[in-house]
Amino acid sequence: MNQTIETIMKRKGTLSYTGQQIKDSDRDTIISCGIAGPTARNLQNRHFTVVQKQELLQQINDGVRTVMSAPAEYNPLYGAPTLIVMSAPIEALFADQDCAIAVENMSLTATALGLGSRYIVSPTRFIESDAGKMVKQALGIPEGYRSVACLIVGYDANPAQAPTARNMDVVNYVK
Repeated sequence: MNQTIETIMKRKGTLSYTGQQIKDSDRDTIISCGIAGPTARNLQNRHFTVVQKQELLQQINDGVRTVMSAPAEYNPLYGAPTLIVMSAPIEALFADQDCAIAVENMSLTATALGLGSRYIVSPTRFIESDAGKMVKQALGIPEGYRSVACLIVGYDANPAQAPTARNMDVVNYVK
């Protein structure tokens, strides 16, 4: 099977991480592949914020839990040591799509590098809330930008977990 197709089919949303930080070279490759993603009208108006500072990750984790009114044992970042926050100008057309494409590229890259990842959006609810204003500032998200989507990355604590089965009965063909 083609290596690209194999990577796509192998990708999964990782639910637990070892906590070991990823290598800088892997992190940089993941970001480069996110930047390589297509954008509407080639505007390239996305911003990538890589968070690896444990105290800030914990603050985001706790803030998300509070915004979601989730139980204390819920871990919205699943213990991942790296969080990538995608943001875009508030009024940017197609920002959600452009950021989602970048996240998909980064997720596939993480898989190809033997890392786990998970596409999440719940941190954006906290970051964009009144309670998250200070965190948004600490993240260095540019003025006039809003957080759109996130990717968590790390070493999979349960590599034997299979990808989620997909419903293949979602296609109709018009010929």
